[in-house]
Amino acid sequence: AEAPVDLVPAMGGRKLQEEIRKLRDEWKTADRGGAPNQALWRRFDRACNAAYAFVETWLEKVRAEAAQAKAERVALIEELKVWTAAQQGASTTDWKDVNRALRGFVDRWRNGGHVGEKVYAELHTQWKAALDAAAAPLEAAQKENRERREALIVEAQALGAAPGLQVAAIKALQQRWAEEARAVPLARKHEQKLWDAFRKPLDDAFKRRDAEREQARSALNAHDQAVLDASKALEAATASGDAARIRTAMNQLEAVTQGQAAATAAPVPASDTLSATAPVALAPSGTADGSAAVPPAAPASGENVSAESAASAAGTTAGEPLVAATPAATDAAPAAATPVVPKKARPVVAMRGDDRPGARKSSPEAADRGRGFPDRRDRRFGDRRDRERPDRRRFDDRGPRPERGPRLGDEAFRAQRDAASHAQAALRELAAQAHGEALVRLLGAWQERQSEQVPDVHAFGRAVTPAMRSEWTHALSGTGSEPGQTATALLRLEVAADVPTPADQVNARRALKLQLLTQRNDPSPAETWGHDAAVVLASAYDQGRSERLRAALKVLVRGPARA
Repeated sequence: AEAPVDLVPAMGGRKLQEEIRKLRDEWKTADRGGAPNQALWRRFDRACNAAYAFVETWLEKVRAEAAQAKAERVALIEELKVWTAAQQGASTTDWKDVNRALRGFVDRWRNGGHVGEKVYAELHTQWKAALDAAAAPLEAAQKENRERREALIVEAQALGAAPGLQVAAIKALQQRWAEEARAVPLARKHEQKLWDAFRKPLDDAFKRRDAEREQARSALNAHDQAVLDASKALEAATASGDAARIRTAMNQLEAVTQGQAAATAAPVPASDTLSATAPVALAPSGTADGSAAVPPAAPASGENVSAESAASAAGTTAGEPLVAATPAATDAAPAAATPVVPKKARPVVAMRGDDRPGARKSSPEAADRGRGFPDRRDRRFGDRRDRERPDRRRFDDRGPRPERGPRLGDEAFRAQRDAASHAQAALRELAAQAHGEALVRLLGAWQERQSEQVPDVHAFGRAVTPAMRSEWTHALSGTGSEPGQTATALLRLEVAADVPTPADQVNARRALKLQLLTQRNDPSPAETWGHDAAVVLASAYDQGRSERLRAALKVLVRGPARA
């Protein structure tokens, strides 16, 4: 029967079929209770037949879709068989591509259309057989791969249980594991399980190594612990911002690093009071501590120093007896416990000719320098060398090198290095801050023309001498300078400090540089910047000149850069 055109189903085909069957069953139940009404029955039957027309249309559509889904599944099975035959004939096999292709076939089968239960059971048997045949090579490769990985796990357990950590062997083993993992893919749960079994012994070995290192690091010797304590004290002093405290802590750290704290930290027994205080009694007046006096360096004039003069400089002689301990010497014993910064070795300066201590700086050959080669026929390089340098090992005459302190551990070395670096940076910052405050006070004294307000020479640093400060003071109390002299002095200051010049004075600065090139014998701006500053201070105060003077002096008072 054809469905009426003017009717529209209120539900889907399957549900409509169930509702029609349910209504017919209810009609039959109602007819059993009384006499049947044939007119109503025919009317009800026509309505059910009209509604069932939509069910028949839906059933035809379902049968067509099921036939199409069956054809697609059959085609998929045939395609899988063809792909399996092609893989068996391939020379090389990429197991990742194989696994990816098999997953694609499985997804296509899972997303296939609906078919009947009997048809699906028949097709599923064929599909299972084809899929097993296609996945057999991959499963065999995965089995071999798991066996190889289990062998690697055994090797990892052996390396992890070894007494020494063999990092190179572990890296090689991890490389082999990575190659196996890239070669054949496994299921995620199997992959993770094998990886955990492989990683655990190696992680335990590294943890054991780290624990041993931590234990060795914690068991520091007394010297390293003293250096660590001194480094912490220096860090605390650096955080306080007190320059004097920072310098004291730096000296303490340097003394402890040289190993002096180990000798002074131990208490002196009462029986050894004489031996402990004897060096203090014999020490010269210049050294209040118990350290041995350092003999003075060789004089610059090059004269030889005899053994007697060295002994007299040390303040004692070989035949002088020891002095018994006195109360004064006993009171000086605590002062001897204060660590002293070791005296740094005298720097070696490269010089022409023979620079050995005690050698004469002037020689007859110096007068002939620049006159060619006089008496060249009578001279021989070997004879001159042997005559002027009888001892060719001249580097041994420079004296013994200062003794180095005990060797530090890695943690102690890094701690003292970082603490010293931070302290030096803090001192530079404090010095720059002090210089800035001194410049502000100097410019304030210039503005108020009060020479009494000029800071002390120590507030400026080493670059400012007492003569410079005196000249600045006289300049502030003077009558003034010419405008031309002030402008030139400012330009000379900016040239000496190598700071930028205002745009309207750039041409004047270039002219000044050209003029300085013609005056080679005159002092350079870097040598006369103190006098140039005095010329500017003698002039009337101006805000623009004050900023330029401050920018130049900010660089000049720091002095030359240190290497």
